[in-house]
Amino acid sequence: MKHSEYRVAIIGTGRMGGLIEDELSPNQFSSPYGHFSAYTAIEQTEVVSVANRGTERLKRFTERFGITNTYLDYCEMIEKEQPDIVSVTTPSFARAEPIIFAAEHGVRGIYAEKGLCASLAEADRIVAALKGNNVAFNWGAMRRHHDGYIRLRDAIARGDIGEPRYAVMYTYTDIIKHHPHTLDLVSMLLGDPAPSWVEGRLVDKDDPLAAGMGQQRPRAFPHYDSAGHCFVPPPGEEIADPMVGYFRIGYANNTEGIFVPIAGPFSIDVHGTEGRAYAWDNGDVFCVRRGVKGGSAVDEKIIKPTGESPTVCTIRNIIREIETGERTDGNIDVTMQSVEAQFGIAHSHLQGGERVALPVADRSLYIPGG
Repeated sequence: MKHSEYRVAIIGTGRMGGLIEDELSPNQFSSPYGHFSAYTAIEQTEVVSVANRGTERLKRFTERFGITNTYLDYCEMIEKEQPDIVSVTTPSFARAEPIIFAAEHGVRGIYAEKGLCASLAEADRIVAALKGNNVAFNWGAMRRHHDGYIRLRDAIARGDIGEPRYAVMYTYTDIIKHHPHTLDLVSMLLGDPAPSWVEGRLVDKDDPLAAGMGQQRPRAFPHYDSAGHCFVPPPGEEIADPMVGYFRIGYANNTEGIFVPIAGPFSIDVHGTEGRAYAWDNGDVFCVRRGVKGGSAVDEKIIKPTGESPTVCTIRNIIREIETGERTDGNIDVTMQSVEAQFGIAHSHLQGGERVALPVADRSLYIPGG
């Protein structure tokens, strides 16, 4: 066992806690991907304990990674082990309370998976706990910490495509668990402007869009309960994470994000006054393409990502704040811009696709995501 500077505890022993490693090639750029393996790859950190609400996954995690200091109660774990850093990899609907408890009980850094939580009211409590206790924070929108996307962002910021005007994001997924990837990336590449408005719709089970998505259909479609102002899981389920159709976000710097629901690999194009920057096929291709004024020639630069995996870089970013005070790249203020947009999409849907101003006034809508 290594003797490291930062003691780490993980709450949630499922896929992102570490088991996702068995689904991936160890040679791909994103490895190590799961939290446990990423901490193991960093000399400064050591996972000293893990917690999970159920015994089955806890046993599987223990057998897979050899860590035997386990808990069924995360509060007991944090109070007894006094970790410096905590990872929260529970489902989104069960994420707010562990984040808040950790922040209020001496934890110095928190790495939470996405989505952040199940309501804007919960998000407000998280913000208060993190800021009130000076806790370094990142969430699992890991493309912000991916070298290819970082270099794409830097090229746009340098003016390599002129003035950015809009970003077109192509993917079809759920609002709480997976759209944080798209929302955070569009924001990042456009310079992290404050979102001003959102308009769009969720996908109902009878929507022709859903019928055409084949294997990308969810297990079941949740329904909205107006009396409880919440999305309700199907019988026997815990998760009610609606799929999202076409939507748009307007930003304070007069740029716009356009989100197109298309099955297939995650891709994005950023359009500027003098060129385009794009990342296709979930980061397999990164390119900056600039037109030369007065002619048909173009200047095209391919970006090849280097360095450590995004998960490792996310953790190192938290350590940087702990040690220097420099805020993480995905700090809670940056995170909240995407969270506001997430819930804004749902409010727009409930208002027939009407444009909704951000931040959202109503903080009570409850969406128990995965």
